Amino acid sequence: MNSKAIRISDGTSVTRGEGRTPSFFSKEQPTIINAETIAELIAYAEEKDTDVRLCLHQDAAARHHDMIIAQLAMSYFPPHCHEGKGETWNVLHGEMAVFVFDDEGGLLDARRLSPDKDFLYRVGDSQYHMVISLTPVAVYHEGKPGPFLGPGDNRFAPWAPGREETVAANNYTNSLLSFLQG
Repeated sequence: MNSKAIRISDGTSVTRGEGRTPSFFSKEQPTIINAETIAELIAYAEEKDTDVRLCLHQDAAARHHDMIIAQLAMSYFPPHCHEGKGETWNVLHGEMAVFVFDDEGGLLDARRLSPDKDFLYRVGDSQYHMVISLTPVAVYHEGKPGPFLGPGDNRFAPWAPGREETVAANNYTNSLLSFLQG
């Protein structure tokens, strides 16, 4: 039996999830992702003008979460950490930046990631971090331990602007971009 690559548009291989951004959960195991899957995620993100995630795990209670995320340029999700959890990103399309901070907001690392250079990055358990797409859309694989704990899953940095603070968030993001290496 040959498994086929997953599609968010076919209505049979995914279920729609609830969350901050549109999400889809795979109903199929094994789950196969190919270039057409990535192109479909990019088209969805651009058409809906929002980030979108395809969860390869079947629900939020899963012990391990693997997601393919299409993130629009300059989407702001504040620096945060996951208590007792690390996180890994693998860039599949476009270019993104990863910023890692100490507990007081000091910048520990600023890194450019792309499929043809530095393409994989892992932050340690409970380490503050933030990712930004540097191209119109960046697509990356994100892996981290589950389960998803809802609003309590992210501990937002008290020293960074919140999502609703648009001007301060833009200024903060622009200041971080000046530290990029590579």
